Amino acid sequence: MFHKFRLWAKIMVVMGIAIGGVGAVLTFTNLANMTRLVHSAERSALDAHLKAINNAIAAENRTAEALSALVAQMPLVQEKFDSGDRKALADLFVPAFKTLAQDYGVEQFQFHTPPATSWLRVHMPQKFGDDLSSFRFTVVAANQAQKPVRGLEGGVAGLGARGIVPVQHHGKHLGTVEFGMGFGQPFFDHFKQQNGVDAGLHLLDKASNGFKTLAATYGKEPLLDGATLARAMAGEPQLDHRSLQDKPLAIYAAAVKDFSGKPIGVIEIAMDASAFQSSLDASRTTALVVGVASILLGMVLAQWMARHIIGRLQTVATGVEHVARGDLSSTIAVPGVDEVADLAAATRAMQDKLRALVAEVSGNAARVHAAAQEITGAVEGQAATSTQMSSSVAEITTTMEELSASSTQIADHSRSVVDIANQTLEGSRKGSEAMQTVLGRMNDIRNDNQHSLQEIVALGAKSKQISRVMELINTVADQTKLIAFNAALEASSAGEAGKRFSVVAGEIRRLADSVTDSTREIEAKISEIQDSIARLVITSEKGATGIAAGLSASAHATERLNDIVSAASHTSSAAQQISLSTQQQKTASSQVVIALREIVTASSHTAQSITRISQVSKEMSQLSARLDELVHQFKLGAPPAGQA
Repeated sequence: MFHKFRLWAKIMVVMGIAIGGVGAVLTFTNLANMTRLVHSAERSALDAHLKAINNAIAAENRTAEALSALVAQMPLVQEKFDSGDRKALADLFVPAFKTLAQDYGVEQFQFHTPPATSWLRVHMPQKFGDDLSSFRFTVVAANQAQKPVRGLEGGVAGLGARGIVPVQHHGKHLGTVEFGMGFGQPFFDHFKQQNGVDAGLHLLDKASNGFKTLAATYGKEPLLDGATLARAMAGEPQLDHRSLQDKPLAIYAAAVKDFSGKPIGVIEIAMDASAFQSSLDASRTTALVVGVASILLGMVLAQWMARHIIGRLQTVATGVEHVARGDLSSTIAVPGVDEVADLAAATRAMQDKLRALVAEVSGNAARVHAAAQEITGAVEGQAATSTQMSSSVAEITTTMEELSASSTQIADHSRSVVDIANQTLEGSRKGSEAMQTVLGRMNDIRNDNQHSLQEIVALGAKSKQISRVMELINTVADQTKLIAFNAALEASSAGEAGKRFSVVAGEIRRLADSVTDSTREIEAKISEIQDSIARLVITSEKGATGIAAGLSASAHATERLNDIVSAASHTSSAAQQISLSTQQQKTASSQVVIALREIVTASSHTAQSITRISQVSKEMSQLSARLDELVHQFKLGAPPAGQA
C-alpha cells in the first residue's frame, strides 16, 4: 500500500509519524517528569512534616530526661531514696505533679529499684502507689548501664515519651527516676494546629496482626491499607493519594521507633494536595498544547520540504523522460548543491555521453553501411567474372576432351600414318591451329584467374577492415553497456524517483545488447566470408597451377604438331617417329583434360563461394541499415561545449 503513494505523500506520512511520535514521547516524558516532580515535592513536604513530628517526639523525650536528671541530682531526693523514705518523696512530689502535668505535659513519674521494680509512682489521673508488678526494658537498661535512657515505650499508662536517669548517693547506685510525657491525641492535635496537616499514629496489634490507631486527627481508621502500612513499618516510607470529602490528599507513612530503635508502629501524615494537583493539571495542559502545536508546525514544515524536494525531482524526471523518448537535445537544469542537483548533473553528464556515443555510432553505422554496399558491388562483379570464367573453362574442357579423343584415334591408327601421311599433314595443321586456339584460351583463363585472385585478395583486405569496424562498434556497445550499468546504479540509489531513469538505462542497455548481437552476427558472416575467401584463394592458386600445366602441355602439343607437320612432309621412314609422337600427344592430352576438369571443379567452388559472399554482404548491408535506423531514433541537439 505504501509503495503506491507519491513521494511527497510518503515524506509527509513518514515525517508526520516521526514528528507525532517524537511529540507524543516528549509530551508523555514531560508529563511523567512533571508528575514525578510534583510527587517529589509532595514527598519532600511530607517528609519535612515527618521530621517535625520526630523532632517533637525527640523534644518530648529530652524534656522527660531533663526532668528526670533534675530530680535525680537533688541531694534530698538521693538521701530519702537511699533511706527508703517513700512518704517523704511522695510529700515532696505529689503536690507538684499537677503543676508538672499542666505546664510540661507530664503524665507520670516513678522511682525504680533495680532491676525494674516500681518503688514510687505518680500519674494522671492523679494517683500514686507502690505497684511492684510492672516490668519495663527501659528501666532495666538504665539500671544495668547506670546511664540515662530516653525514648518511646509502652507501659501501664500506655505509649509515652520516657526519660530515665540513674540515681546515686555517695557513689552507690540506688535505682532510677523516670518522667513520662504525654504522647496521644493532644500531641497530634497540637501538631495539626501548628503545621496545618493531619497526622496519626497506628501501633502494631500482635493479637490481630494488624494496626490499631493510637491517635489521629482524621478519624479512628488508617487512611492507607494494611499492606501499605506494613511496608512503611518495614522501613520503606510510602507515598499515596486519596480523596477525603472530595479533597485530594497526599498521604505519607513511615515507621516510628521506640527507645531501642525497634519499629513499634506507623505515623501517617495527610496533606492537602490541591495546590500540587492544580500545578500538575496546568503543566499537563501546557504540555499537551505545546505538543500539538509542535506536531502541527512540524507537519507544515514537512509539507513545505516535501514539495520543495518533489519540485526539484520533477524537473529531473521531466528531463529523463525526454531522454527516454530519444530526445537528447534538452538540458536538465536544477540549481543548488544538494543531492538532487548532483543527480541532475549526473543526468546531464549521461546525456552528453549518450549524445556523443549516438553521434559516433551513427557515423560508424554510416561507414559500415557504405563499406557493406561496396563489398556487395565488388562481390557481384566477382560473381559475374567467376561465372564467365567457369563457362570458358567448361568450353575448353569440351575442346580438350575432343582433342583427347582425336589423339586417341591418332594413336590407334599411328601404324597407318605412312599410308595417309598427306592426310596426317593436313590434320596436323588443323591440330596445330586448334592448339594455338587452346593456347590463346588458356592464356585468357590464366589472366582471368590472376584477376580473380587479385579481386579475392582485395576482398579479404576489405573484410578485415570491416572486422576492425565491427571491433569499434563492439567497443562502443560495451561502453554503452557500462554507461547503462552506471545509470542503473544511480537510478537504484535514487530509490523511487530513479525508477523512470532505470527504465531509460534498461532501454539503452537493450539497445547496446542489440547492437552487440548485430555486430556479432556481422562478425560471424565476415568470418564466413574470410573463410570462403581463403578457400577461394587456395582453389584459385590450384587453378593457376593447373592452367600453367595446361599452357605448358598446350605449348608442348603445339611443338609436336609442328613436328608432325614437318614429319608429314618427309618420307614414310619417319612413320615410327610420328607414331611415337602421337603416343606422347595422347598422354599430354589426357593430362590437359584432367587439369581442365580440376579447373572446372575449382571454378564451381569459386562460384559457390562468391555467391555465399554475396549473400553475406547483402545481410551485412541489411544489418548496417538496421543499425543506422536504430541510431536515428535519437534526436541530437547541438553538441556539448568543447566538442566538435
